[in-house]
Amino acid sequence: MKTIFLDIDGVLHPSTVGELEYGPHGPRVTGPGVCALEVKLAQIVSGKSVDIAIHSTWIYMFDAKTLRTEYLPQLGRAARIQLTDRRIESRALRILDYVRRRHLSDDEYLILDDAPKEFATAASLLPRLVACDPGRGLDDPVVVDQIEKFLR
Repeated sequence: MKTIFLDIDGVLHPSTVGELEYGPHGPRVTGPGVCALEVKLAQIVSGKSVDIAIHSTWIYMFDAKTLRTEYLPQLGRAARIQLTDRRIESRALRILDYVRRRHLSDDEYLILDDAPKEFATAASLLPRLVACDPGRGLDDPVVVDQIEKFLR
């Protein structure tokens, strides 16, 4: 089973989109365009044997059910959504932990993130990293092409 590690801000919407609000039921990210490109990713992965592992800082605010139902409903119907371990602070270390625990080989995972400097200390992950432009994310044909090649 292939796995796509997914950051949210800067990948599913521009990094400048969304406001974090706290209400009686906890945190919410609101505003026009939040997760606007999740439908695009859902279409790309639909019918493929792929897991989506969220390594975004959103895992500190939301559990997998909330992410699936409130922010990623189309993607949740197209692929199984998992979370990396929120007890591990570094994105790179969360991904390395997930890869190790699931015995993934290098050709079985791809990382989508808009902050490549987060991976500077984990050189083994760099060949698997698709660095997204934080203003475009999945709205970049080069990124989409890399995902489609990975899923073949």
